Amino acid sequence: MVQSESLNQVFAFLKSRRLGEAIHTLDAFLSVHPHQINTDRLFAIRTDYQLMADYWRRGFKDPQLPSLYDNLLQRMYVLCSNIAINYTVRHTPYLSSLMLKAHMTPRDWSPQVIREELESFVSDIAMADLEPEHVAGPKKNTIYARHQESMAVLGDYILTTGLWTDGFASAMEDMLLSPTLDINDQLLLISCVMLSAINQFDMAKFRMLIHVYQQSTDESVRQRALVGWVFAIDPEIGANLYEEKVQLVEKLLEDEAVCQELVELQQQIIYCINAEVDTAMIQQEIMPDIIKGQGLHISKNGVLEQDEDDLNDILHPDETESKMEKMEASFQRMVDMQKQGSDIYFGGFALMKRYPFFTELTNWFLPFYFEHPVVTEALGKFKNSQFLQKMLTNGPFCNSDRYSFLLAFSQVMNSIPASMREIMDRGEIVVNEIALEDTQKPAYIRRIYLQDIYRFFRLFSNRDCFKRIFSSDERRYLFFKNPIFRSTHLEAYFNEMAAFLIKKKKLEEAEAVLMNYGEHRRDFQYYMMAGYLGYKPLESYARALELQPDNERAIKSYARVLFAEERYEEALGRYDRLVAIQPEKKNYLLNRAVCQTNLGRYEEAEKVLFRLNYEKPDDEEVSRVLAWTLTCDGKYEQADHLYRHLLSMEEPSEEDMLNYGYCLWFNGHVDEAADCFHRYLKETGADKEFIIENEMPLIRTKGITEPEIQMMLYIL
Repeated sequence: MVQSESLNQVFAFLKSRRLGEAIHTLDAFLSVHPHQINTDRLFAIRTDYQLMADYWRRGFKDPQLPSLYDNLLQRMYVLCSNIAINYTVRHTPYLSSLMLKAHMTPRDWSPQVIREELESFVSDIAMADLEPEHVAGPKKNTIYARHQESMAVLGDYILTTGLWTDGFASAMEDMLLSPTLDINDQLLLISCVMLSAINQFDMAKFRMLIHVYQQSTDESVRQRALVGWVFAIDPEIGANLYEEKVQLVEKLLEDEAVCQELVELQQQIIYCINAEVDTAMIQQEIMPDIIKGQGLHISKNGVLEQDEDDLNDILHPDETESKMEKMEASFQRMVDMQKQGSDIYFGGFALMKRYPFFTELTNWFLPFYFEHPVVTEALGKFKNSQFLQKMLTNGPFCNSDRYSFLLAFSQVMNSIPASMREIMDRGEIVVNEIALEDTQKPAYIRRIYLQDIYRFFRLFSNRDCFKRIFSSDERRYLFFKNPIFRSTHLEAYFNEMAAFLIKKKKLEEAEAVLMNYGEHRRDFQYYMMAGYLGYKPLESYARALELQPDNERAIKSYARVLFAEERYEEALGRYDRLVAIQPEKKNYLLNRAVCQTNLGRYEEAEKVLFRLNYEKPDDEEVSRVLAWTLTCDGKYEQADHLYRHLLSMEEPSEEDMLNYGYCLWFNGHVDEAADCFHRYLKETGADKEFIIENEMPLIRTKGITEPEIQMMLYIL
């Protein structure tokens, strides 16, 4: 979205509470972009600031000074925000078109008039229902069409006007809580308020969304308001400008039910942003199995049916059953993904967002309802289709996908064979329906709404006019990292969220959550996760062990990091403890042996390694560690025997090829060593200098001189 660098500088000063610099910078901006109303308002703020400053400079101690300063900061923020919104709208063609549409015809945008219009719509529909059916139908269609146009313009107005006054927000709050308004109107208004507040934080809108979330008796309204105020939080605007914002959130989070809903919401958002990854997996892994199981195959010409091979059925009677089982497992995998919260339909519906219907911004956030003018028109000749009714009523899709499905269906229906249409009309095609009671649950309502929001920010043609809340750069979608939640009751759930993010392989997000912990919340699990994520791992695991000295997982993690830091003596001590806990655990024994080898304590290492090799002669890991220990100990013939065995495997390890080269070189077999090194370099693409740098201390201890090193590098 288009922004002014000068205005960004003003906001930067305000966020750091440097009011004087903010006034000076905005004054310079208005000298280039003159506007009488803004100039007058800035003059009033500057005058009040100068009076306050003069009073202070004369040595008077005013107990009201902090509150006066805060008030001036907020007045400056509102003024600068309104200027910024106007600047962005006027320099963005799409937003300019919305503003022109909202002001094209004279209209009173006062809350009282807006409410009267919305309530009149409800009463008009109620009156039309009293008419005979042949009169009511066309009359209601006209009312809905006119109202839909009116709501779209109201949405445009909200998105292109400045910050709200407290009085305007209070009146809108009453509307969103009133039972006299249509629920779909309330839901759409909440979405428009959210989009507006995302682009420019508005304390009045933020307060209103929180109040609606707290007070609404309709679950769909509550959940939209929840998502709205969460996305509306600007992480850079907290107590430094609006102490009320922090107080509202802290008070809200005293309710454990609210904390739990925020945990679920954050997890659902993570599932949302994985939509494209899930789509790729479905297309590459799941769909091929389903298609093969149905006797189909994918070609450049599309999905084609394969001929049945009766002879193959006779010769391989179990193959068909195996295919069916694999196909059913793939179907179940998709069902399980959806139950967990994955957006499995994103890829399928992404291309269906090019209909003219989706050029209207508000249509992306409309709840699906059959009286919508587009729905009424599209359903006209297919209203008897039971299949279509089921899909639109109980299908597992978000609202924008329902509209997409209907529009696509209306275009292809005439090309479907008559016999198939009859089956669809009778509703004999199985639909993955969602039970009515499930659609009323908060988690389901949130998930569907989040999918609508995600589609808007990913697919809407003019999405660049809005701040990208799903951007991986700023990660505004990760609200758990917002400082406003630090030291609140929500912090008790940070461990759960960080663990969830780690499980979903969102490691950077998990680290961002960890960075938001208060000191008092840094418990054993925190330090274990911090160490795992690579945040000061030595210090983190050490602190974890202070809290739980005998925790095996902590000891193992700390030993691994010590080893990586080449602090072998300390790592050995940790592995000794691990072996004491589990004397026969192979990994602990091998890791301890490697530490002993690196410390030159070959006899101790070999004693255990020979025993393990005797007990597990086919264990490659044991053979590998033993071979290297023998190489370091100068027992080249024994090591040679083990390496030959390892390299005779079906898929020999590159590491074994490299280490065998060292063994041969140390034993005087230069050409054979060089051959091993050549093969290693070819397979890995490493530089030949790596051969020397990788084991320079060991090479030196084996008496290899500088000329020999250089000659080896030359023949490589």
